[in-house]
Amino acid sequence: MRLGAAGMAPTRAASRRHGPLMQVRDAGPGGARHCRDGYGGEPKPPPGPPGAAPGLSRPTTGVLPALRLPAAAGAIVFVVAVGTTQVALSVKNREADRQLERLGQVYLDGLAASVRQGLEGRDGAYVEARFARAFAEQRGIAERALFAFAPDGALIARHGDPALPEETARALPRGPLVMEAATGTGWVVRTVDGEAGEVGRVVAALDVAPILAARARLAWGIVLVDSLLAALFAAAAWLVLRRIGRPLRALVDRLSDGAERPAAKLPEALVAAADPRTAQVLAAYNRMVDGVRERERLAARLAEQEQGAALGRLAATIAHEVRNPLGGLATAVSTLRRFGDRAEVRAESLDFLDRGIAALDRIVTSTLNVYRPEEDRRLSRADFEDLRHLLRPAAERRGVALRFAIDLPEEEVALASGGLRQVLLNLLLNACAATPPGGRVGLAARIEGAELVCEVEDEGPGLDPARAERLAGGGAAPAASRGIGLDVVVGLLGSLDARASVAARPGGGTLIRLAIPLRAGAAG
Repeated sequence: MRLGAAGMAPTRAASRRHGPLMQVRDAGPGGARHCRDGYGGEPKPPPGPPGAAPGLSRPTTGVLPALRLPAAAGAIVFVVAVGTTQVALSVKNREADRQLERLGQVYLDGLAASVRQGLEGRDGAYVEARFARAFAEQRGIAERALFAFAPDGALIARHGDPALPEETARALPRGPLVMEAATGTGWVVRTVDGEAGEVGRVVAALDVAPILAARARLAWGIVLVDSLLAALFAAAAWLVLRRIGRPLRALVDRLSDGAERPAAKLPEALVAAADPRTAQVLAAYNRMVDGVRERERLAARLAEQEQGAALGRLAATIAHEVRNPLGGLATAVSTLRRFGDRAEVRAESLDFLDRGIAALDRIVTSTLNVYRPEEDRRLSRADFEDLRHLLRPAAERRGVALRFAIDLPEEEVALASGGLRQVLLNLLLNACAATPPGGRVGLAARIEGAELVCEVEDEGPGLDPARAERLAGGGAAPAASRGIGLDVVVGLLGSLDARASVAARPGGGTLIRLAIPLRAGAAG
């Protein structure tokens, strides 16, 4: 066999085929590695982190996505509460302005009746005296200044604050109250009519600074109280939605983890705390997990039974067919012991032994051909999915995640599926056994030129060098192993004309690379 990849051991073809599954276990400190056959006992798994339960470790996910909906609901509650209060306050302020305007008009109604006679005669002294009397009777809203204008705009009389310009009073339109927040002044205008029509206009500059100050204090107080209440309601909405959404978030987390590790049931306490409809969904998920686990258990048991049945048939066939040649060989050995000193007897017995050994070889070869048919079903993507299902029980028991990267065409690949499936299943089972809880086992498959390339990787301590060399086809079977699993895998690789190589991964673990030639015309 050729060199599998850069830095990997050279490989050579192997010829023995069929047999029990091989399990490769990685163990030992400092990268020490060992391999054990499927019938040689189960090594103890490597210890995990203190306090960690196998199969329950999961990657930490950020909390921000889980807070988005409650935070958005709380923000909406806060904005709506503050916004509606501000709209109500604005409407209330406009209503207060209209009330103030009506009060100003009522005030000017009485004042207009008092100065009408002076306006008709344009008697400025009379009008100013009436203005002075009005200032002396101030109650509630105080006047800062009073102006009286003729119909042509001429000033007849004024009284009050001389700093207020008469040009501003003269230019005021006949309409609603005009507020000057900067000076705290509210301007109101009243047209005075006589018997012959309009006799003038009365303008009052009212001191509304205390009203504006009180309004500002009220607005700030309302904003503060409203913000506190809105924040409390937003926090309450956040907590309620957070509590309501906890079961659904747990369900989403479990479903997301299902792609990387075995499905896990939701705690019964979480299901009991959910609302009735959500509890039905969570209970259905738990039932689905139970069903998946049961199917995986049955699939694993079926695979074990199928393996045991095949091994039983193989053993029975070999025992039946080998019995007669063994009897003849035993007779020849007995003859040699009794009459071995005679040359003709010795020559005849040795010839008989040679023929018996050849017969045994033919029986073994024909038996393997019976249980390893040359014509097999072609490989397809479904075979890799079957491998995933067969591996999930072992991965779940070990608490490791499976990562498959299958880049194959949808149509079948011109390659027999049986032998490759058995090889990959053995290697992946050993990878699961070697990887500590929380680690990952990967399988990648792709076509490169005229070959199917499969890579099995784990995160275990590594493979024993002697067994790695044996798997690559460059060494003899380890003397310490009484099982035949490693030889079976090597034999299957030889029947596939595959090139195998073993290398240590930079981050820890083992990478086994298989390159299997496709049948003629199947490449590409």
